[in-house]
Amino acid sequence: MSITDYLPSLFLFVLFCVTHSLFASPKVKVRLLDKVPVIKPFYRLAYNILALILLVLFILKLPADTTLYKTSGLFFSLQIIIQISAAVSALFTLKGHGAEFSGVQQLSAYVRSGKMPGYLDESRRGRLQRSGFYQYMRHPLYTFSMIILIASPIMTVNLAFITILAGIYFYTGSFFEERGLVKRFGIDYEQYKAEVPRFLPNISAIIKKL
Repeated sequence: MSITDYLPSLFLFVLFCVTHSLFASPKVKVRLLDKVPVIKPFYRLAYNILALILLVLFILKLPADTTLYKTSGLFFSLQIIIQISAAVSALFTLKGHGAEFSGVQQLSAYVRSGKMPGYLDESRRGRLQRSGFYQYMRHPLYTFSMIILIASPIMTVNLAFITILAGIYFYTGSFFEERGLVKRFGIDYEQYKAEVPRFLPNISAIIKKL
């Protein structure tokens, strides 16, 4: 196994990053949906499906794998509990707007009513989310995703490769995402940034709220 074996997967991952970031950009959304408004109900679901396809291809192109380490006993059980807890927390973060996050709600609403959505691609775009885990960290979904990857009791070369790429993508993507959020919410988001950490929650703030 050599670095060149990972080039096809790396190319697909970069392609995923570029296309997902591009189509998730508010500027691109506004321009594209203004020119082709008929795709509005399908837009978010379509680019999520494209992202999923690219991620599946990325995984399928990974070379033959080898195990770096495998824990056992108490450590194995503890890591599984951590992974499950992170997955449940991620689902809780999406609670109430998972269908909208995926784009399914926008399409189903259009099918039921036959009317174009009166918003860009998310009805909640005008509201700054500060409830739930968002009161402790600005990007809880990124944090929980990384916990699931890092806490794996069976770490392979491919999983380590995926974890590193995911970490780079989440860290870099958060800057571009927040730049758009500052433009959208202005001083409110600047204040939010000053009060709430990016990825790792402020333990003292959590204790105070308990």
